[in-house]
Amino acid sequence: MIHEWRTYEAMPGKVMALNTHLEVAARLFKKHGLGVVGFWTEDVGTGGQITYMWKYEDMAERQKKLAAFATDTEWKQQVEEETAKEGVIVARIHNTMLQATPYSPEPQLKGKVQEWRIYDAVPSKLPDLHNRFSNHTLGLFAKHGMENIGYWTEVFGTSNRLVYMLGYPSLGDREKSWAAFMKDPDWQKARAESEKNGTLVAKVANRMLRPTSYSHRG
Repeated sequence: MIHEWRTYEAMPGKVMALNTHLEVAARLFKKHGLGVVGFWTEDVGTGGQITYMWKYEDMAERQKKLAAFATDTEWKQQVEEETAKEGVIVARIHNTMLQATPYSPEPQLKGKVQEWRIYDAVPSKLPDLHNRFSNHTLGLFAKHGMENIGYWTEVFGTSNRLVYMLGYPSLGDREKSWAAFMKDPDWQKARAESEKNGTLVAKVANRMLRPTSYSHRG
């Protein structure tokens, strides 16, 4: 299974038009069998952009289904009318192809808030990081009320990177869960043992996300 993480940056003043664009797209994605995990805006962070995640069995399926979507009469009419009314609405598109780790669950969204986390491992330490997540971290996240949504590495791009998504009922619940997790003696022990030969993570980045109103329609 391949997942594709796509972020659309709206032109200034065109966020509402971009939302309409993707709301129509979400319905047509479903028509053409393009599986969607969700659509999100950033709850904390950069405004003016929307991210979504597709899923495919392989690249051949991706190409076939995207070709059918691109030639859909309704979609072509939507783009034509939208362009005539709004002009250019998308400034930039960023996409990343991802493959699930062996320990990743099948992604499902339940909470109202999601967090996208990126860990760049210290060179040669990614296998140790995977071991820590699969043997300890996922269970401890669940223990403290965090929803394990998915864990991936990049198909193309940064070879020593782990990206994952967690879910929470609210931002307040996120803060409580992380505080409890960090103080958990089992986590402190697992971290200390995994880092006997040095730190595993060189850099961490995260984005707080909230599903759009049409997220469930993909």
